[in-house]
Amino acid sequence: MGMMDAMPNVGLVLSGGFAKGAYQIGVLKAMREFFGDEPVRNGPVRCISASSIGSLNGYAFARNRLDVAENMWRSLEYQGFRSFMKNYLGSPYITGAIRAMAGPSDIPQPCFYTTCFNMTKLKLNYINLKRVHPRHVKDYLRASVMLPVFTRAIEISGMKYVDGALVDNIPVRPLMRHPLDYAVVVHFDNDNYLFENDYFDSKLIKINFLDDKVIKNSLAFDRNSVSYMIGTGYEQSMTLFGMIFKNGIDDLEYIYRKIRFLRDMRGKQKFRLTGDVVVNNINRVLKKVVHSKM
Repeated sequence: MGMMDAMPNVGLVLSGGFAKGAYQIGVLKAMREFFGDEPVRNGPVRCISASSIGSLNGYAFARNRLDVAENMWRSLEYQGFRSFMKNYLGSPYITGAIRAMAGPSDIPQPCFYTTCFNMTKLKLNYINLKRVHPRHVKDYLRASVMLPVFTRAIEISGMKYVDGALVDNIPVRPLMRHPLDYAVVVHFDNDNYLFENDYFDSKLIKINFLDDKVIKNSLAFDRNSVSYMIGTGYEQSMTLFGMIFKNGIDDLEYIYRKIRFLRDMRGKQKFRLTGDVVVNNINRVLKKVVHSKM
């Protein structure tokens, strides 16, 4: 499943989901099968936008360190809410993961947006790590997974930042600024979304992992659950990509036709306009966040 001579411009969106982010590792492994061993540095992936745990997965993918990320996921053994609060939110895992994935002078090859909520200005920022000073890359990655109320904000250049997933957990908006042929969007919401507008949505390959125990599985950082999610993410994505990329990753007419087919198969969609989502969610979370101890 090699790449063609004329590579398309591909985007990637990874939402937050705590432990369910393990599914994304499987998806990203499948993407390597179709887009090459280094799909970002030497391949077609030109832009990545991610929230919360998706930022760590996406960064490992961007830096060709997906194997490092997978090994860390498979080594986790946190079970239940108390363990999650103590270990995950206490951030030894986060700190270690970022240290292993991000070198001292790493700058992502493509544009890489991570979603952070600016506590100082009370607004959502899509931080393009390609444009920040290398010494701040790790800080923004840490901020992107720091849950407000439960964890302290990360201060960067006089501004305090926390996880922006509560405001925009599926950050597709940054991709609209770039001339992409299509994008892969991985999320865990129950709704079947039509993102932004029909034209933009018609270029999105959507991968959505649903289950009946969203909260429980979001906190299930045990090895069996992680192994299951990585395997399921890989197998389902390989099946989907095998259908969409049957004629190659650059046959845009065929790919768009398959995207439309999948949209029709899913039935009625819920319209999702990022600007409205951001405003509504900011209003909803500010009461919980503004007066919390930073």
